[in-house]
Amino acid sequence: MSKIDTTYWKPFLVGKFFDFQRGKVKKLQSIEKGTVPVIAAARSKQGVAGYYAVEPIYKNQITISCNGVGCGSTFYHDYPFNVNGDAIVSIDKMYISEKAKQFICCILDGVLTRKYSYEEKCSPEKASNELILLPATPAGEPDWKYMEMYMRGVEAITKEKIALLTKKKQEPVQGGTINNYGTVNIYEK
Repeated sequence: MSKIDTTYWKPFLVGKFFDFQRGKVKKLQSIEKGTVPVIAAARSKQGVAGYYAVEPIYKNQITISCNGVGCGSTFYHDYPFNVNGDAIVSIDKMYISEKAKQFICCILDGVLTRKYSYEEKCSPEKASNELILLPATPAGEPDWKYMEMYMRGVEAITKEKIALLTKKKQEPVQGGTINNYGTVNIYEK
């Protein structure tokens, strides 16, 4: 995709769209393993600390890591999940489509990971008071249609690239094949 034109973007208070609350799951080490992803303070694995026997409370929401090395890391989760106390979760104040949330999530991640750290932790109040630049309509409202279309375009390009990689992996390579890691398995004679 070409570079985004931000000429008509304007700042919006994150708290206009979401409230945030801290997760309630405590002491993961003492909870039985299960099937529900629990989001915690991490940059890796989209913040998933593991799968536990807890109730899934959220779905289609944004989470923000508030502790540790990945402080400020922001992820969108389209599946049922729960959150521990080292992360916060968004609570919608209005309807926002999945694609628009993904767009906002990318913007938030860029802002929050630069601003917060182990020493300067994020919190529900700080996240709500952040200003982020978003595409705006001529009337000065968020351009939800643009965000939706942009993320659909990103998704289509990503699917194309995955299809090409999958096809490439299936093509024979002189003396071997391409494995799942994109490297060549050499056939021995």
